[in-house]
Amino acid sequence: MTTDIKDKVLELVVFALNDGVTRDELLQSVDPVSEWVAEQPGFISRQLTETDGGKWVEIVWWESLAEAETAAEAALSSERCSPMFSMIRLDDMVALHGVPVIEFASV
Repeated sequence: MTTDIKDKVLELVVFALNDGVTRDELLQSVDPVSEWVAEQPGFISRQLTETDGGKWVEIVWWESLAEAETAAEAALSSERCSPMFSMIRLDDMVALHGVPVIEFASV
């Protein structure tokens, strides 16, 4: 089933951990970020996935691009986000926002 979807915005972040940071350390920092992001206007949902190659992929859905961009800017100075951010290799992190064009799902 193919549907036009215009009522949400994707935030996609791909990152690796700094040398010496363990998976468990990162996961311990996730809940405060989830709590913070849930308080932001326009937040819909958040997923964090781990790849076999040591990369992490964070998927966040927002109601609008403006709300996604505002939250991304605010996260940089958030005390609840900084422990997680300090574990991430920021120099090769990729962060993108995009508006879905098509969604396909089985019914």
